[in-house]
Amino acid sequence: MRRARPVLSGVLPTVVLVVAACGGDDLLLPSSGEPARVEIVGGNEQAATVGQPLPDSLVVLVTDPEERPVAGIEVVFVAPAGALTPNDTVLTGPDGRAAVYYTLPTVSGEQVIEARARPVVPSPSLTTVFRVSAQPEAAAELVALGGDKQEAEVSTALADSLVVKAADRFGNGVAGVEVLWQASEGAVNPASVVTGADGRAATQRTLAARPGLYSTTAMAPALEDVTVLFEATGVLPPSPELVLLTQPSSSASAGVPFEQQPVLQLQDAFGAPLPRADVAVTVQIADGAGSLGGTTTARSNAEGRVSFTNLSIRGRPGDRTLLFAASDFTPAMSQAIDVNPGPPDVGESSASVPNGTAGAATTITIRLKDEFGTDIEGEARTIRVEVQGANPTDATVTEEGDGRYSARYTPTRTGTDQVAVTVRGSGLGGSPFASVVVAGPADPANTTAVVTSSFRCCFFWIVEARVTTRDGHGNPLERGGAAIQVNDGTPREVRDNGDGTYLASFPTVTPQQPVSITLDGVPIAGSPYTPRD
Repeated sequence: MRRARPVLSGVLPTVVLVVAACGGDDLLLPSSGEPARVEIVGGNEQAATVGQPLPDSLVVLVTDPEERPVAGIEVVFVAPAGALTPNDTVLTGPDGRAAVYYTLPTVSGEQVIEARARPVVPSPSLTTVFRVSAQPEAAAELVALGGDKQEAEVSTALADSLVVKAADRFGNGVAGVEVLWQASEGAVNPASVVTGADGRAATQRTLAARPGLYSTTAMAPALEDVTVLFEATGVLPPSPELVLLTQPSSSASAGVPFEQQPVLQLQDAFGAPLPRADVAVTVQIADGAGSLGGTTTARSNAEGRVSFTNLSIRGRPGDRTLLFAASDFTPAMSQAIDVNPGPPDVGESSASVPNGTAGAATTITIRLKDEFGTDIEGEARTIRVEVQGANPTDATVTEEGDGRYSARYTPTRTGTDQVAVTVRGSGLGGSPFASVVVAGPADPANTTAVVTSSFRCCFFWIVEARVTTRDGHGNPLERGGAAIQVNDGTPREVRDNGDGTYLASFPTVTPQQPVSITLDGVPIAGSPYTPRD
């Protein structure tokens, strides 16, 4: 038998198919001396390491219908990979045999090689197959196949196992390699695994209770300095949450409880109501200045509902949002709340009441603020200014802007007025306020005098003119400084008593001489006067 030399070429380019004729009685059968059957006589079911030649050649026998060897028949060997002889077509020798050597590919596993005898008459019996096994080399590395970079809730197992493969230098899986698994935290099960037929080893990774990054190392004691690192991320499980069923009022006055108080519901992580009693929910200002008034912590009832009853926002005007929080629950945030000035506060508000002058308007100034010092506008109708005393009256209030208001009244009588200033029925600090009303300017029409004469010795009389100054409403001035002139034909000296009265005393020989008296050059009431005895 002619032996073919081993080669390192690839797969045969030609595949010869055997086609059997159809037709029952028309079937042509091989004649004596023609190939009728091909069978394996050597080399089947061999095993060798990948990339190496099989120990024995692959041998077939071609026989005729009488099972006699047939020489000179072409036999084609077809392999899926690897190398055969330089000629993939081999002629049978005198003993009817044809043989080739086969070098295994670098891929492990079963290999199937067909041997086909070229027929004179087509026949299925002219094809046979060899089955050989390519075994991997010794393990050279560990490679990760799956399970890296997973994410799972803490204290649970990862969804996918961690998988490595022990492989030879061609990447073929190698069975029987021990793999040890080590976890930074948590656990692996099993911690030691022997690779299977495909070279794989797997373990289940369970995370600890800490959220964050976890690492797992796979190593093979048989492979020095060879490790594979896996990483996983532990996340907290979905939290139950707080949900606002009723929002607090969208607009509120500072320091005044909301007209609409917030109501919340406990919900589980899937959005269903959570019937859990006695969960403490606390509210605070999330955005904006100021503080909260009222009870800021409420507890859930048996249905998991939380109701606040007297919440308010204390501070200057502006937008606020509220944050509702409870341990182990996702917090809830309110809508924006527009905070307006609060009601007037008599302690922060003030009024100024000056002393008055008869006949002149007295202006009372009022400044309204809430308890946080914010100016309050639009409250003129709630302010009352009531005057008691010498000039009782109610003064009309006018708004001036920026929290400022004014009220005016005109006193006509001298004395002390008591001015009460109230806002929404409450008196401002210091109310009632005292206003001392003094007389207005001296008025000649209301200024009077008493002029008398009395005898003195030596035929002389003494004339006295006593003048009392009054304002336009008849109020005594009770102060000096008026320009009083007395003249009986001769200007006379006038003494200012400093209390609104004046005295002119002078001698005369004519006791009935008329005396003219003027104030600022204007005759006073009754002038000129005739002295009386």
